[in-house]
Amino acid sequence: MTTPPNPRLRAERVRAARHRRAIGYWWVVIGWLLSLWIGASVVPHAWVHAPALFGHLAAVIVGLGAAVLLEVTGLLWMLRRSSLEDLRRVERTVTTLAWAGIVVLFATGAFLQPDLSQPLTALKMLAVLVAAMNGVAMTRLTAELGRLPGTVRFSALPSRLKLWCLWSAVVSQAAWWTAVLIGMLNTASR
Repeated sequence: MTTPPNPRLRAERVRAARHRRAIGYWWVVIGWLLSLWIGASVVPHAWVHAPALFGHLAAVIVGLGAAVLLEVTGLLWMLRRSSLEDLRRVERTVTTLAWAGIVVLFATGAFLQPDLSQPLTALKMLAVLVAAMNGVAMTRLTAELGRLPGTVRFSALPSRLKLWCLWSAVVSQAAWWTAVLIGMLNTASR
């Protein structure tokens, strides 16, 4: 016979997870603001632009690729073509890649001198922030899904959890693709 979980221990774990997410949100905002501040304040040497642009494009490929792979695997789970365990395996694999993409976007974007007076550029910066904040928020969803058996079907989830999965995927894809398309338009118009 198994013993029931200690409510105080569970409350402590929930509090610790909430604290880690709060720190994650702060790091994202600080990194984003620092990137914007450097981009508006520092005029890099001309030779820095090409490597920064290359790094920025590589970060988009890595970050967007990780997000697309994760969300496609989630879609396959929803369509009963894969399992929750498959989704968890992919999530563990691509999370580091997605965060590496975000960090490199912040670092390289600072040296591409974004024109924040342009509404599209401001929208792109906001989209990158939303993608990163959604990544932090998804840690809670990942924890919720981690409590379920690996064989559970998407259709068996409570409605709240199904909507949460769908909303997180839509926000992720909308944010990433908005940033990519605006970045492409901005680069093509220079």
